[in-house]
Amino acid sequence: MSRTRLGLMLMLAAALIAASGCGIFEQVGSTVNFASETTAYMNELTEFGQSMNEKAQQAMTDLEAKADLKQQIADLKKQIANYEGIQVPEYAQELYQSIVQHNETLKQGLDSALTNIEQGKDIFASTGIPDVINRVNELLGQINSLAP
Repeated sequence: MSRTRLGLMLMLAAALIAASGCGIFEQVGSTVNFASETTAYMNELTEFGQSMNEKAQQAMTDLEAKADLKQQIADLKKQIANYEGIQVPEYAQELYQSIVQHNETLKQGLDSALTNIEQGKDIFASTGIPDVINRVNELLGQINSLAP
């Protein structure tokens, strides 16, 4: 075997080893991104859930509070859509799909809340939003324990 050919083979082997190592870094980076994005998303849901009843009461008598609540609900719906577009590590797919299923129920509840606002009804009555937020937040512990 010529020296040039041996050199090329060694360079190719080194490149393959380096490329496979990069995959590990990508997997770790993907896991960190998924966990941090999911944690941030769930924290947003928690904050909304903790303040929604107070905001609903204010919205019943204050037009500005009503407009603010409608905007917050619209913003939350956008956050749900954005979350559903994140990159998910392969081993977290099942957990992610569970969150997405809860998100579907949450979106329906938010639509019902918007309808209730317009009709002057109890805003979060029969929307299921508090239950969904609680269930999604229970998954936060699972997400925090993910490791590649």
